[in-house]
Amino acid sequence: MAYISLYRKYRPRSFADVVGQDVIIKILKNSIINNKIGHAYIFSGPRGTGKTSTAKIFANAVNCQNPIDGDVCGKCDICKNNGNEEIDIVEIDAASNNGVEEIREIKNSIKLLPVELKYKVYIIDEVHMLSSSAFNALLKTLEEPPAHAIFILATTEINKIPLTVLSRCQKFDFKKINKIDIFKRLEYIIKEEKINNIDKDILNLISDLSDGGLRDAINLLDQVNSLNKDNITQTDVLNLVGAINKNLIIEFLNSIIECNIINVIKNVNDFYDKSINFINVVNNLESLIKDILIFNNSSNYFDKEYEDILYNFSKIDIDLLLKASEYLFALNNELKKNNQRVISEIYLLKITLLFKNENLNNNIKNDSNNTNNKNHKNEEKLEFSVNKEEIINNKAILINNVFFGANKEEKEKFIKKYNNISEYLTDKNFNSIANLLIKAVPEVVSKDIVLFSFKNDFEVVLFDKNWELVKKILKNIYKKNYDVIAISINDWNIEKNKYIQNVKNGVKYTYIDEKKEKKSSRKKKNDLENIVEDIFGEEIIVEE
Repeated sequence: MAYISLYRKYRPRSFADVVGQDVIIKILKNSIINNKIGHAYIFSGPRGTGKTSTAKIFANAVNCQNPIDGDVCGKCDICKNNGNEEIDIVEIDAASNNGVEEIREIKNSIKLLPVELKYKVYIIDEVHMLSSSAFNALLKTLEEPPAHAIFILATTEINKIPLTVLSRCQKFDFKKINKIDIFKRLEYIIKEEKINNIDKDILNLISDLSDGGLRDAINLLDQVNSLNKDNITQTDVLNLVGAINKNLIIEFLNSIIECNIINVIKNVNDFYDKSINFINVVNNLESLIKDILIFNNSSNYFDKEYEDILYNFSKIDIDLLLKASEYLFALNNELKKNNQRVISEIYLLKITLLFKNENLNNNIKNDSNNTNNKNHKNEEKLEFSVNKEEIINNKAILINNVFFGANKEEKEKFIKKYNNISEYLTDKNFNSIANLLIKAVPEVVSKDIVLFSFKNDFEVVLFDKNWELVKKILKNIYKKNYDVIAISINDWNIEKNKYIQNVKNGVKYTYIDEKKEKKSSRKKKNDLENIVEDIFGEEIIVEE
């Protein structure tokens, strides 16, 4: 019998088998129990999180002859076939069938009643790959489908789906699966397969490397098992995926800040010689710098062992870290176009030379002897630069004022031209900032202020450090001066909910004069938590 890969063998066959999407599964099961089945669904989320598997299970469950609590019974003919032999359950790969003709075929066949089942179910995978004309052809069918038809659209890129399509579907966002759930599933598989040469440390590493994708984790487990070794090491796993050990990244950054050019070039060559994906190296360096910034401005965020490592880097000047990050962003962008060793060497040399005159080597070595002295950590936290302090001081006022002047038409006009930022990706003066702005979401726009959100605080720090360049790019695109604010997505959700609650309670925003406010502003605190309290405190909202 031909070998069946583990991800196929352990693909979910029922809702009970789906890992890490409990809320979505509960809603789908309830819709079947209460006979409230929609005509069109869209499942979006990262790869390997269960979108297509859930779609197939749902197709079987709505047609199951004896459903149990909204799930498949597993005993009727439909469940036994798992929909594979049913002509009424049609799966289409939009990546290879993305034209208008394929959609027209669906429109013609959908008019016919199901041959065997209660519902005809059309599962369109990677639906974002459909052409514009194909989407247009699909619209009418989604708007007025026959009662016996159900559409399930699956995509990893929800941003490419036209709003006209989204508005006609029930939308479910599949999240990345947490490491604990992935670990438990892998543990279950090796027990079922009687695999004894893979220990829990290897399973933990596979769970980390999978980045929330269970299918990727099971595939990697399959590859590791195929090594057919008695003692599989973490190095074996890392080599399989072209990843890199965290300790090597820490040593690499240490060589960079010590301005040890020979070691830096040697490390770059070693990575390439071992076929390690250098984009992974850059991503890991960016992540380590982010962790250093978090460590310097928070307490007890990381485990003690990792904090001891980060403490060795705690005296690095924040301006140098941020500049190094800009180069890493630019390098990442270059490597996606041309992954040449010489490009990596040049950028890493530029980053290393940033630290040439800082004499950080002795500071780090001296500090390494005091890693357990947490009082030093608190006494020697890095301060924001003067420009950063000024931005923080103004941020509360700008957030208030952008809400005061928020205008739907202004936002629509702003978003209409926002894609023009991509033109600056090839401009050496603006490419790193343009790359940063592409990750930003304009949330609120007034006539002269824009509030952006970012997925993480590190990107907010970069934005605040380079707000003048941001304003220059916006002026070039929009031919006007905008004040700009950036906050994390978590802080944006807080501000948005606060705004909604204030509207409900009749509390209104009033304009605050920045110049007058500066004169009466109190001295800023150094502790980051107090700074955040200053930025997002309730005092920025004033009742009329």
